[in-house]
Amino acid sequence: MKEVIAQEKARIQNLFQLFNQNGCRMQVREHGGENFIDTIVAEWIVTRIAPHFDTAGKITRVDFWLLWKELGYSEDRRCCHTTKVIGVDVDDTLPVDIDGQTIDAWLIVELTDEHKRIHHIEMIEPVTEPDHAADWKQWTKYRRDHPDLIKRIDESVLEEHLEIAEDWE
Repeated sequence: MKEVIAQEKARIQNLFQLFNQNGCRMQVREHGGENFIDTIVAEWIVTRIAPHFDTAGKITRVDFWLLWKELGYSEDRRCCHTTKVIGVDVDDTLPVDIDGQTIDAWLIVELTDEHKRIHHIEMIEPVTEPDHAADWKQWTKYRRDHPDLIKRIDESVLEEHLEIAEDWE
C-alpha cells in the first residue's frame, strides 16, 4: 500500500512540473463568485494524498493536499498555504518527459478544494503576460542568487505544512 501511495503522490506531483518550472498564475474564487486571490505561485508540493478505492481495489479518485507558496514567501511565511484538493478539471496539457516517461503535465487546470472554492491555475505566457513573466524571472534569479536562504526557508515551510496536512481531517 505504501508503494501505491508513493507512486500516486509522485504522479500527481509530476503534473505540476511546468507550473513549478515556468511559473503560473492562480486565481481563487468561491463557486460562482468573484476572484478573491490573484497571485503568482512560486512552487507547488503535494504533501499528502488520500486515495479512494472501488470494491476491486482500484483507485477511483485521489484527494490530495498541496503546499503552495506565493512569490514573496521567502519574506513572509503567510504567503505559504496548504489546500485540500477534492476535484480536478484539466483544461490543457503538454507532453513532457520525466524520468524517461512521457506525461501530460498541466498547462491550465481548475482544482476544487474541500470548501468548493475553485483554484484556476495557468502557466505564465510571457508574450501575453509580460509583467507576470518579468516577476517570475526576477523570482528565479533571486532563488538562484540565494540558494542557502531559500533551502532553509523551504525546509522549514515544508516541515510545518507536512504537519498541517497530516493533522487535517
